[in-house]
Amino acid sequence: MERLAHFVRSQEAGLWETGSRSKDRSDSRRSASARLALGEASLLLHSTATDGLKPGQDASFLGTSGLYRARVSVPDAVQGPLVGTACLETEALPLHRQIVEFSRRACAAGVERVRLVPLFLLAGMHVMDDIPAEVEQARQMLPDLTLEICPHLGSHPGLKGLLRHKLQTTAIKTPIVLAHGSRRSGGNDVIYTLAQALGGTAAFWTVAPSLESQVIHHMQSGVQRVAILPYFLFTGTTTDAITHLTEELAERFPKMGFHLLPPLGPSPELARLVIDLALDRVPAWGQQIPVPMQRLAFRHGIHSSSMVS
Repeated sequence: MERLAHFVRSQEAGLWETGSRSKDRSDSRRSASARLALGEASLLLHSTATDGLKPGQDASFLGTSGLYRARVSVPDAVQGPLVGTACLETEALPLHRQIVEFSRRACAAGVERVRLVPLFLLAGMHVMDDIPAEVEQARQMLPDLTLEICPHLGSHPGLKGLLRHKLQTTAIKTPIVLAHGSRRSGGNDVIYTLAQALGGTAAFWTVAPSLESQVIHHMQSGVQRVAILPYFLFTGTTTDAITHLTEELAERFPKMGFHLLPPLGPSPELARLVIDLALDRVPAWGQQIPVPMQRLAFRHGIHSSSMVS
């Protein structure tokens, strides 16, 4: 999360400097906004980093599930955005208290509006129920501040480009997009659509169809090698379990080749999507999004004589 926060900070600093030069100063003084990132229980969360915030700075609060960007109302001495973190479940303070603490610091710097961008890939219970409930509690404690929730990260059409680039690191033409899965009605439709667009099939960690069942399906169809693409933001206990399961499948099906790719991970490209959501500049689904990227230098390799490393 700190690495992603660094990428967001670096890119937003340039956007803020460009924007502040091109706007009328009086309009800029009235433009007060803030963005906070919400976190997911399985992700590593860090404390907020808003100490020393001064009028004129662009303050951001980034967490495991989103981004807050606070644009203070006196931009004459812009020194770049400030990025912190927040978490839905694993912090000592509940999420609404984290929002309140950050927002009060931001308000002291002149902020009038705080926007939350959940860094979740699926619109499941956390996005649809838990986060809005926590934000509503924070609103009641911050009557003079506007709190807004932006679309979650998984709604950004640019994610397809990031995943397609990852698949280009392997020669295997049969990908399995493995997501966490949602029990909400229709909650997994976006994964099926995404997997089809990437020329593969979908599997889920918590609901059917499972990774094992999809591997067996491909074997019965005559496929000899599959690439497993975990649709997760960062490494953690779940991605570790996916690695172990893939090793078990390799032992059970020695004639099948597997290539386990890494999750999305923090990158300038991912930070760019987060900023898009925070700035309300997400393109339409049908619009082509360029994703200039360098090839990743790391891979998850499952070492087996029958597997692709």
